[in-house]
Amino acid sequence: MDIKVIEEIAYKMMVNRKAHIEREKGFIYYHGLRVSKISLKLRKIILKEDCSHDDMIFVACLFHDIAKGIEPHGKYGAILARDILNQHCTEYEINEIANIIHNHSLRKKNNDYSEYVKIVQDSDILDHFGSIEIWMNFLYYAHKDKPISNSLEFYDSQYTFEVEKCRELLNYDVSRKIFDEKVSFATSFIDRFRRENEGEIFI
Repeated sequence: MDIKVIEEIAYKMMVNRKAHIEREKGFIYYHGLRVSKISLKLRKIILKEDCSHDDMIFVACLFHDIAKGIEPHGKYGAILARDILNQHCTEYEINEIANIIHNHSLRKKNNDYSEYVKIVQDSDILDHFGSIEIWMNFLYYAHKDKPISNSLEFYDSQYTFEVEKCRELLNYDVSRKIFDEKVSFATSFIDRFRRENEGEIFI
């Protein structure tokens, strides 16, 4: 498997695509790349020396949202990935990659997914929180021509529910630790953001 070639394919297919009206063009590519990097870092913590699936994890993450907007996007993403990667991966590699893509958003407690699927599931959630979460929130309300107050209302009304729901879906203690740090950062930033929106200054 030539990772560089596959990454170039992913870039060309997704960098100019706007899968969400409220997100920037190419979000699914850059999100996939970040999830790939997070996943490999988690794998080193969780599975230690088992690097047998690193290339497959990386590729699965790159393509995990390729079918975003066509639901269930995991199912259709796995089908697309099989076709795209047919000439670049072995049958075994394609099966493993497709399995990760198919199940990345089918999160449930007490599941029997492979550790590789669980790692990608957690990494996908983790990338949607912290500084990236703030970026997505700002883009969403800017796209709708809404004022700062609407962004802050989200943090007042829905944020706690979203945090609790997503944290509950994480598979590993280390993922929850990373998640909690990201939420702590976002909460601190939003507190400062709220105060500056009210005209406070800091000396």
